[in-house]
Amino acid sequence: MKIFEFFKKKSESLNDKQSENVIEKSETEFVIEVKPDSSFEYVHVEEDGSVRELTREERGYLKEKFEPTDGARPYIKFRYKSKTPDDKLWGFLPRKKVPKNITIENIKMDKETWRRNWIFMIKDLTNLEYQKKTWLNSKNTNPYYSFIEFMCSYFDDLDLSDGYEKHIESELVTKAEYETISDWHKLLSEYEPPNNDDYDNRAVLNDKNWLEIIDLGNKSLKSLKPNLDKFERSLLI
Repeated sequence: MKIFEFFKKKSESLNDKQSENVIEKSETEFVIEVKPDSSFEYVHVEEDGSVRELTREERGYLKEKFEPTDGARPYIKFRYKSKTPDDKLWGFLPRKKVPKNITIENIKMDKETWRRNWIFMIKDLTNLEYQKKTWLNSKNTNPYYSFIEFMCSYFDDLDLSDGYEKHIESELVTKAEYETISDWHKLLSEYEPPNNDDYDNRAVLNDKNWLEIIDLGNKSLKSLKPNLDKFERSLLI
């Protein structure tokens, strides 16, 4: 995935109800637009009929193997106008079945969504036990649970490959928040897995350099927590 545009969406462009909600919070709503790999077989139909690309997690979910009777398996529509048993339009759809007059939109995140994903990724990248449980699970068929996907979710999907400068300028992250994690972010960005093998999860988890990053990350997370609001702190539980 590559984030190709970072911009402010003026509240005037929203509908009246949305504008009221945004005005109460701020003059503008920040949006990050993500352009993923458009070669993936499926897209997602929203309830309003629009169609968008899939997030990294959704693509991983669709690659998982499920038993036919598993209630957790994804709902894949047979055609664009197909509906769920409760008369809903949303669902995954094969890309080739999207009507030609409908544009497949990129993924968009507002400020709240970006920050929620940001907190979750820091949490996951600093949780060694969770990494062992998911990355080394021989029964796991979701490619998302791996070193390379966790790193891409942080650096690519959150547009952090070039650092935090524009995120601070755009008020996605405060300077105080950044200062609590800056050393950890730097170490993470410089990390090279053993033998430069991004796919050897076990080697990464046994690497002393990775363990040092985890340790620093946990200390950084404790320092970050007081800077977050009540809802965001609850995400770390």
